[in-house]
Amino acid sequence: MLDFREITLEDKERVEACARAHNYHLCEHCFVDLYIWRDHYDTKICFLGDFLLVKMRDADSGKEMYLAPIGEGSLCQPVAALREDAAERGNPFIMVSVAEDMIERMETCCPGQFDYSYNEGAADYVYLSEKLQTLSGKKLQSKRNLVNRFLANYEGRWSYEDITPDNVREALKFHFKWCEMNGCMRDHAFFGETCAVGIGLNNWDALGLRGGLLRLDGEVIAFTFGCRATDDMYVVQIEKADHNIPGAYQMINQQFVKRNCTDVMYVNREEDLGLEGLRKAKQSYYPAFLSKKYVAVPKGEAQ
Repeated sequence: MLDFREITLEDKERVEACARAHNYHLCEHCFVDLYIWRDHYDTKICFLGDFLLVKMRDADSGKEMYLAPIGEGSLCQPVAALREDAAERGNPFIMVSVAEDMIERMETCCPGQFDYSYNEGAADYVYLSEKLQTLSGKKLQSKRNLVNRFLANYEGRWSYEDITPDNVREALKFHFKWCEMNGCMRDHAFFGETCAVGIGLNNWDALGLRGGLLRLDGEVIAFTFGCRATDDMYVVQIEKADHNIPGAYQMINQQFVKRNCTDVMYVNREEDLGLEGLRKAKQSYYPAFLSKKYVAVPKGEAQ
């Protein structure tokens, strides 16, 4: 078996080096995502040469599966090692987050060995940073209107501030308030996300996170955080706002990007998880493209 272990902060530099080998614009290749969600997905890692290998567990079904290998070089050895590991554990082999551009690399070393299925709910929504900053153009007029209305209605009453050690607890407090407002306190996903938020906020500097709080009359009404994942892309891991205040979501979105993402081409706002409301919200910002992900299983072994 492969020597999988817990992911630690000390792995950050090596994980990021592996991810730089091929920029597929996937959030799963971001160290922050792997680290803050490690408990929710029972994430374990190991290194094989220049590749990062990741074993995880589906939060709903409990099935063990593997992320597609992340690194430079032929995929033959790492894929073979993962298949052997699954067999030794007595598990069916399931490989997730296979980027669309990775399939060709897979077929070069494993021709005709896998079936690939597109996981629509897992595709990352990737936007042009400039568009999120300016909200220019007819397609984004409704977002622009909401921001302008917020600015007019709350002139002199709102503020945006960077998340720092001095206000980080206010972000966590608002997360709990948001969950109460949205009735998710007993939802299994709530516990996983709360853990991820807490890990992120408690390891802010070590993870290289950037984020902000939006206040109205001094009270937090939204917060967000993310990180620079590649030379050309930021990933937004968390965003919460009071939906009862029109424009709050649009404001926190725009303010964060304007303050942190001016030197990157893209902003990855992650997947919609197959949730219709979340899908509509992400589609309404008109992504530049979707970073599609596929599930690979050996031919004849449909899961």
